[in-house]
Amino acid sequence: MKISQACAYALHALMYMARHITQLPVTGKAMAKAEGMPPEYLAKVLQRLVRAGFIRSVQGRERGYVFARPPEQISLLALFESLEEQPLFDDCPLRHCACGGTKENCHLYAQWLAATRRFKELLEETTVASAAWHHPEHRFDVLPGLALKEAE
Repeated sequence: MKISQACAYALHALMYMARHITQLPVTGKAMAKAEGMPPEYLAKVLQRLVRAGFIRSVQGRERGYVFARPPEQISLLALFESLEEQPLFDDCPLRHCACGGTKENCHLYAQWLAATRRFKELLEETTVASAAWHHPEHRFDVLPGLALKEAE
């Protein structure tokens, strides 16, 4: 499993919002500056979060983003699968193998399914709120001029 840069930024933006929930709404620029993310790229990620129904945009005098649903109700599995637009683990790690990758004919694939089932459960149990308070605060500190490939 490999999470895209967009998912990493989305998670960190939501964790920032959860840690600063009493100060919402917050702008994308404020989050980008605080977390060390490129503001233009984060703006695209935030729009994806709006479309997915995790946050909403607030206009007017106090503009920015607020949660569309409580961070205690947003699982990491739902977040990742929504932004990646596909299941995270349903594919065999040896999908290029000639065996066809079924649990009946491939012991490795059967083991993969058992291991990923538990990991999916952990991601489902872990919410943005719990992740926010159990993850060290840090900055991405993107190097100036570094071009990030946008996840499709």
